[in-house]
Order: sequence, then structure tokens, then C-alpha cells
Amino acid sequence: MFLLVVAFVFAFAPSLTAPFTDDATEATVVADRSADRLANGLLVAAPTRPSVLNATCTADFFDTVGPDADCRFDDDASDLSAALGVDTTVRSLNVTVVETPGDAVATVDGTTLAAGEAPPRGADVSVSRRAVLLDGRDATLIVRVW
Repeated sequence: MFLLVVAFVFAFAPSLTAPFTDDATEATVVADRSADRLANGLLVAAPTRPSVLNATCTADFFDTVGPDADCRFDDDASDLSAALGVDTTVRSLNVTVVETPGDAVATVDGTTLAAGEAPPRGADVSVSRRAVLLDGRDATLIVRVW
């Protein structure tokens, strides 16, 4: 009986501290919310047409010149943390739009649609993908958080 009680304590003790330890759940939530914010709000041509990206505003988001006055964002990819509302002292971000089919990084008017550093090897990375329409072509918006 004593061994059964000891086994029970060791089996359930980690769950008592789980809410206070860092895990991948937060990164998954940040990736999902960031992808939704980009694909359904910041980069769309109209809020009534989610996932249909405005090509000009999408290019403006990823270039380093600054946002256009007609776009739905105040901060662009040069400051991903401000644009997506993420505390980068805790998390790192990468946002990329790739062509579908394939995995080549998409470009619009010479602007490569990728921002943020690449995740380091062996990092615990949460990835969120959204199917989007960019300039009449299928593409995939990928947000990586680690």
C-alpha cells in the first residue's frame, strides 16, 4: 500500500507545478494568434474577405521602408514584435509567405516576403500556417515562434 501511495505522489506531483513552468503551449497560442492577425486583418484587402491578401500592403509589410498610409498596420516586419504585439524578450518570431505548391519564398514586386531570423537548430518551434490568396495565386503564410 505504501508503494502505491508513493507512486501516486510521483505521478501527479509534476502536474501541481505545471502552470508555473514554461512550456510550448504559450508559443503555440502566440503563433496561432499572430497568423490569424496577419491573414485575417493586417494584410487583407478587406476584412470581409479574410485570407485574401492585398499584394501592395503585403509587400509594404515585409520591406524596410515603412507602412503605406492605406494599409491596415502601423508597424511593419522591421519590428515584428510591435506589429504582432509579442514580447520578444520571451519569444522570437519568423514570418514567411511561401508559394503553393512548393516551398519557395514568395515575392511581390521584388520584395521577399520573409521577416525575422531563422529558428536555431534544435529549438522547440511552434508553427502556424494559413492558406492565403496573394495576387491571385495560392500561398501559405507561416508563423514560427520559439
